Amino acid sequence: MKKRKRLFLQSMLMLLVFVSMVFTNVSGAGAEASAAGGPGKPVPPGKNGLDSQGRMVANFGSPVIDGNVDKVWSKAQAVSPPHGSEKVEATATFKALWDDRALYILAEVKDKHLSVKSGTPYMQDSVELFLDENNDKTQEYGLDDLHFRVNYENAQSVDNGQSERFYTAAKKVDGGYVIESRIAFKTKPEDGKVLGIELQINDAKESERIGTLNLFDSTGSAWNDTRKFGEIVLSGKSKGSVNGVSPYDLLILIKSTLKMDFTLYKNPGVVTDALMNVIASNVLNDKQATQQQIDEQVAVIKNAIGKLEMTEEAANEKYFKAVPDEYRMESNRPGTIETLTYKAPNLTNGMDDKKLHVYLPNGYDPSDTNKKYNVLYLMHGGGENEDLIFGGPGQSKELKKILDNMIAKGDIEPLIVVTPTTYGGKNDPALFHEELINNIVPLVETKYHTYAKSASLDDLKASRAHRAFGGFSMGSVTTWYTFIHNLDYFKYYMPLSGDSWVLGQGGGASKAKETAEYLAKVAKDAGYKPQDYYIFSATGNLDIAYPNLKPQIEAMKQLTDSFIYSSDTKKGNFYFIVGEGGTHAWNWVNQYIYDILPDLFQ
Repeated sequence: MKKRKRLFLQSMLMLLVFVSMVFTNVSGAGAEASAAGGPGKPVPPGKNGLDSQGRMVANFGSPVIDGNVDKVWSKAQAVSPPHGSEKVEATATFKALWDDRALYILAEVKDKHLSVKSGTPYMQDSVELFLDENNDKTQEYGLDDLHFRVNYENAQSVDNGQSERFYTAAKKVDGGYVIESRIAFKTKPEDGKVLGIELQINDAKESERIGTLNLFDSTGSAWNDTRKFGEIVLSGKSKGSVNGVSPYDLLILIKSTLKMDFTLYKNPGVVTDALMNVIASNVLNDKQATQQQIDEQVAVIKNAIGKLEMTEEAANEKYFKAVPDEYRMESNRPGTIETLTYKAPNLTNGMDDKKLHVYLPNGYDPSDTNKKYNVLYLMHGGGENEDLIFGGPGQSKELKKILDNMIAKGDIEPLIVVTPTTYGGKNDPALFHEELINNIVPLVETKYHTYAKSASLDDLKASRAHRAFGGFSMGSVTTWYTFIHNLDYFKYYMPLSGDSWVLGQGGGASKAKETAEYLAKVAKDAGYKPQDYYIFSATGNLDIAYPNLKPQIEAMKQLTDSFIYSSDTKKGNFYFIVGEGGTHAWNWVNQYIYDILPDLFQ
């Protein structure tokens, strides 16, 4: 056993050395690629390198993505972002190329003060890339829409899209940095196709972002609205044009595979053997390697990963699973959104007019009093409102599509989802629990067919097993307060990307042990045992909330008389999902909700 472990570690070391060499020198296939792009008939440049319609132009060519600006980039037209914040000091130019597999973006940035001190990715010196592949300009990000980011140290983060489609190389140069990016196409490109695009430079100083440079968006809101993107036209592919051989899918796969925690598996050798076979094939260093040979190696590694078997201990964890693409599409059995209005007391002894939205599953029948529904109350983040999650009647935002599909496919039982707001009323996450139980729950659960027999507190307590509360960011802070104050009325809690502030803002990190003990005492004092409440939490490892939430979760794990950690809801009452690369964005939050929903109301 010891010998096998030693051989395994030696294999991993060899792989790490090999991959570090490959990632710093993508020669072989790349060298051919730089010479392979055909000249075509590129669109003539207009003002600032844009065409006569104000679009960026990508000519046909396959550059080597290694941080060095090779000669194929001379075929591309340089454009400078005209929209800059008042304090921004950086300047930049962008170029674009494309081939049959990917879009390539070169950013050359002049900036004397480079910093990655902030723990928030967009507050570091970096380049952001937004792509609307179908150019359908929906406000909300769809399946074809991407939002990627990479800093000058080549650290990537993804707010929307699949990380395996993103390959980058970064290099510091005199007076700034260079970033080359490759975004794999999801649909087949062709000469003359127009895509939506926005390119942004984040200019940082110390731990703050002092401003941005944008190519098309002057409002600073493209990150949340694809309608603010500009356009890029694919050009210059002639009849004789050919693609360069692309090693990037294989490189990305090797890199992500090496990040896996192999101690979680009974048979890690199946993957390490496959990786060693990649070395033996020499395909990444062979200048004569074909695309087919490279793609075959991708298939070998993926096949090996599919054969991994988890250990019993590892299976105890709850792992992040991405939402399948088909769950982000319209269901043929859609639910509906309704809006309710009510009055809530404020801090000046007055009453505020407020509203909330209610998701009703497909098939909900107001006249069928026999069918009862569980209810999830879901809170937005700071600076957002009750319209963010579902929009309103007639709209179909991403989470609604996910819910529709999960119910239609039998992943979860039909449920009601309510999206209120902390703004208005007493305007404080720490006090929202009063409005929640005095105004919102009675309103919702007497209007719709729920398990509450009436709006009386006794009946609301009696139906607590059919009620959940969750939220993102400030909504997660609200969730912890709801646990503290309304444990009698809610059995399930879903705090996403936010710690408990009951002992002060950021208390999940600064007072992790004390916060965990406070939460445990709440449950004990209320007379509840671990099986009487469930906490399913999640965040991403690149989320700004991660440094505060993670210590609190670790401290809670130590209190096994109150918080029994397990992905199996029959064994425990508490788990924590970490999304690798996850940022503080709803694209990630919707996926955490997708992962957690099947465990509610068990």
